Amino acid sequence: MYFVVDISVLAAIYALAAYLTWNSIRLWRIPELAIPAASIAVALPYIKTTVLRGETDPVRRLAKLQFGVMAAYSLLAVYLVLSRAYYSRFFLLVSLAMITVWLIVDTLFISHNLRPVLVGVPSAMVDRLRQLPNASIAVLSRPELVHKADGIVVDLHEKMSPEWQAFIAKCAASGVQVYHAAAVFEALTGRVPLSHLSEGLVNGFFSNRTMYLRVKRLLDVLAVILFIPLLLPLAAFLGILIKLDSPGPVLYWQTRIGQGGVPFRIVKFRSMRVDAEANGAQQAADNDPRVTRVGRIMRRFRLDELPQFWNVLRGEMSLIGPRPEQAQFVTEYEREIPYYSWRHHVKPGISGWAQVQDGYAASLDDTLRKVEYDLYYVKHLSFWLDLSIIIRTIGTVLSGNGAR
Repeated sequence: MYFVVDISVLAAIYALAAYLTWNSIRLWRIPELAIPAASIAVALPYIKTTVLRGETDPVRRLAKLQFGVMAAYSLLAVYLVLSRAYYSRFFLLVSLAMITVWLIVDTLFISHNLRPVLVGVPSAMVDRLRQLPNASIAVLSRPELVHKADGIVVDLHEKMSPEWQAFIAKCAASGVQVYHAAAVFEALTGRVPLSHLSEGLVNGFFSNRTMYLRVKRLLDVLAVILFIPLLLPLAAFLGILIKLDSPGPVLYWQTRIGQGGVPFRIVKFRSMRVDAEANGAQQAADNDPRVTRVGRIMRRFRLDELPQFWNVLRGEMSLIGPRPEQAQFVTEYEREIPYYSWRHHVKPGISGWAQVQDGYAASLDDTLRKVEYDLYYVKHLSFWLDLSIIIRTIGTVLSGNGAR
């Protein structure tokens, strides 16, 4: 049904764009435009319903779809120019704009709310899933599927009776999708449940990533070089405000733990009094009295992190990755949180999946949850996840959410 709806909407978009351009909806009279438009109208719904069916993150899904649309229109523009065929720039721009608006509305407000009907085999993990606000899972009382379901959620780490095993095998044979509870948890929360990790599983996170890590490093350097001319005037202005607001240096250097557990010196704009850590390292609290007036504004909009572009150029950090922690806290967390050190298999970042999803961590429980986000990032590391984080970071910076 959704496939038909998508094709109908895209057909209406092209008809409206044609009417605005030529006062006629008869686009088929111009085959140079009609054929590519029809191809996009059919291919886009197919990609949404088939290729991206497993993509649950709406921002990442939208980024992939928009990238595909932009690539299709770029190829169409190249073809029209090289072939010297008739075309209208107004038609192309209007139809592209309307498709973009439709993708945003559909991805964020319509398709995002259409969830499959799931039932679960009784387990502690399924109970944990049912507590999530965006989950709708009915727990089965016996090994029998009374009502139609799109899938069955099973905790494959727990032992099951022969009756439940036979029931699951029967459902799978009849075409009912069987989902691992840990995978459903990841899809709904963007976190890897620490309770369902093992050494072998974590080792598997880092396979086949070498090529993208090289590309990621190149993109980091290019982005920093591109934005430095724009950020230097802002950095100079902030430096003046910091000096006028409180005594002390403009920059603040601190030892953090980076990739491979190697310490490095991170640089930030100083946002606290110079004696802020006279009694030792400590986490920032809400309305922390150590934060200066200018520092409070900078921390709200993450402006104190701008000097870390220097750490990115030096190769100590990436634009996107788990936030680096102080050595004192790392030692404590490695003792208390299983697999904490695995977040050090990638370079730390100025922004990260945990930051845009969960804000600031001030307790061990908060940190445990953020480690689950960090391991999700390490496990699913990709261009699309990084792009999703960048988009979310822009929203976080503009809103000031989660700062301390």
